[in-house]
Amino acid sequence: MCRRFFATLCALLVAGAAAGAPAGQDLAQLRERAQRFVDAEAVRHRLPAQRVGPPDARVFLPACDALETAWPDGRPAGQVAVRCPSLGWSLGLPVEAARVARRVFVASGLIATGQVLTAADIKLADVGNATLARQGVDDASLLLGKAARAQIPPGTVLRPTALRAPFVVRMRAPVRALVEYGGVRVAADGVANNNAAAGESVAVRMPSGRVVQGVARDDGSVVVNVR
Repeated sequence: MCRRFFATLCALLVAGAAAGAPAGQDLAQLRERAQRFVDAEAVRHRLPAQRVGPPDARVFLPACDALETAWPDGRPAGQVAVRCPSLGWSLGLPVEAARVARRVFVASGLIATGQVLTAADIKLADVGNATLARQGVDDASLLLGKAARAQIPPGTVLRPTALRAPFVVRMRAPVRALVEYGGVRVAADGVANNNAAAGESVAVRMPSGRVVQGVARDDGSVVVNVR
């Protein structure tokens, strides 16, 4: 009986204390109010978009009906203050540059070295990192048909500088050399000494052992100008 009495008494005391405690301020509301203030200030002062960070979840503040928001020193800074003059409390919230996502192409899967990109290898994604986003592109024509200079992991922002034109001539592979001399074109077989994309220079070793320089064409042949 005594135990039940004391247990009931304790429960009533705890309930009474909870009922008498002041209501806590909604911290999410503080952040929303601060964000509205910062957004308005960004427009007013022509500042880049900024983001208000979350308050410490352990903070307890009595609920306030008349909140004020301001820069601590009267000018835009790395912190914004939310105050309650009637209750005498003030809370500083961090302010940082907002990450504005940009939609650019990334690798949809693993891309091997030398692999020629097709529509299945790329996809659009929102990239929040400003530096990476600037390196990417949103024009698929700058990527399709190009070959990877090195292996590209899935999800990597695709940079045009990481790609090259595909090789049409392969080193040590047979190649058709078109020798032009005096307006006459003669075809002969040789072996390429280096890789080359269309329009790039390639050295061809002829059956005689002589090495001639030419320019690779889209069809894989090499035009050699003899002067």
